[in-house]
Amino acid sequence: MTNSECDDKKVSDNDTKDKLARLVDLPSLPALLMDALQHTADNQSLSHLADKIGQDPPMVVRILRIINSPFYGMPREIGSLREAVVLLGLNRVRDILLSACVMNILPAQNKDFDYPLFWRHCLAVADCARQLGMHTRIGPDIAFTAGLLHDIGRLVIVLLFPNDAGRLIKEPQPICLDTERRIMGFDHVEIGSKVAQYWNLPLAIQEAIEQHETPPTQAASTSLGLLIYTANLLVKQTEQNNDDISASIIHVLELLGIPLEQATLWADTSRQFADQIIATL
Repeated sequence: MTNSECDDKKVSDNDTKDKLARLVDLPSLPALLMDALQHTADNQSLSHLADKIGQDPPMVVRILRIINSPFYGMPREIGSLREAVVLLGLNRVRDILLSACVMNILPAQNKDFDYPLFWRHCLAVADCARQLGMHTRIGPDIAFTAGLLHDIGRLVIVLLFPNDAGRLIKEPQPICLDTERRIMGFDHVEIGSKVAQYWNLPLAIQEAIEQHETPPTQAASTSLGLLIYTANLLVKQTEQNNDDISASIIHVLELLGIPLEQATLWADTSRQFADQIIATL
């Protein structure tokens, strides 16, 4: 490497460090969301969380609107949070709460970025990961949370680096990690993991965000990262309406011991869940 190339690399590395330092500009997590994430970390009782939801009338309205959507097919309108908790269970209410809170953290500011499409994908991956988690030794709660946040780096790029985001939006879709690194100096996986670290999210979620684009090895064991990688692949497959199942999907499902037909069904129902959440916003 020449002296000029070394200097260019130092400048590039410094630019990247300066960009990552801007994570301090991100908003803090709201208290209600922190309580829900604390449950993800230690699996404590959610009764206190239900009480706190009741102290946030706009959130109660949003949750009831979602629960009364066609996706859940309730025989009659559900009019109270307590009734919703009884019918759906606290964990499912928690999933809805997380979805609503996370979607409100980072504001929609870039007119060229498709926020509904972004959140529809994240919600579908979250719900698919939850169902995969129920089949494995991974807890469905933490699987849902990690799936919901797996692409948070993309949103942070749009919020903190609008000029770079504009260049990325103009690139041929879908955008690969190499393209992000060429334009940004880092990719959405790296910054997404650092966002999770900055927000003090559980280490397992940080690692899952970092691993969600990394194909597993032949000897890979079941992990949260593998679960999110699999859910992401499955949802992308259904989004493309492609009947040709990729070798990558077949491989990871074999690692997890999950039948392809069952996994495909979960991906489809997860997209329906995401559609209903988006429709109630």
